[in-house]
Amino acid sequence: MKKVVNILLSICILALVYVVYGSIMNPIKFTNEKKIRDKAVIQRLMDIKAAQTEYNYQHDGYCDNFDSLAAFIRTGKLPITKKIGELTDDQLENNWTENKVLTLYAKAQTAEQEAATLTGRKAKQKQIEADTLWEKAAKEGFIEILEDGTKKFLFSRETEFVSLYDSLYKGRINPDSLRYVPFSNGKEFELTISSDTSKAGVITHGFEAKTLFVDYLGENSEDGGLDKQEIINLLEDCDDRGRYRGMKVDNNSGNWE
Repeated sequence: MKKVVNILLSICILALVYVVYGSIMNPIKFTNEKKIRDKAVIQRLMDIKAAQTEYNYQHDGYCDNFDSLAAFIRTGKLPITKKIGELTDDQLENNWTENKVLTLYAKAQTAEQEAATLTGRKAKQKQIEADTLWEKAAKEGFIEILEDGTKKFLFSRETEFVSLYDSLYKGRINPDSLRYVPFSNGKEFELTISSDTSKAGVITHGFEAKTLFVDYLGENSEDGGLDKQEIINLLEDCDDRGRYRGMKVDNNSGNWE
């Protein structure tokens, strides 16, 4: 009888150890796995924000669907300013600004182009006008005119257009996958846009992309989900704190920041 009691007692102890171990390790395991999934979701939301920011810059408004946003990413161009040199203190004291220098260049280049289309005295006058402007640029230290007549620019600002996709993502993602929530078994982010007009008539545009925790943590996620009780605890905590039950980003920030 005593032996049976000892066996039952040992079983109870093992069961208690298992329960205690689970109560300690389950939250730790859940937290660790949640961090991995949160990181992937946050990165995707940041990728959406990057595309939306450039879309708004070029279209004066945000995109309301992922098909159009993906097409924009694939074909869009991003303006990049190539800079050579900076204005010196003396040039700044002489009231030169970047715009004034570039305007000087533009006038000289226009005069050269017009001279090339004209003949006779008119062509000569335009070429003299162009040469005078270039000489002024050289005197101010913006260019050097070499012996063969070519110009070495010591100060310039040139705009080049590069691939939006390469610039933002460097081949890291497929534009068509931007819509999908990581670990969600194909669930798409909810994407909405908005606009508001102030009393002064100024229009402010906005967007929001979001997904629920249950989409990538719950039972409908690609691996059947994480611990159900821990998810319930997470959602109750969100409700108690008045927070959204998931991850979201808008044109200002994300709710993880």
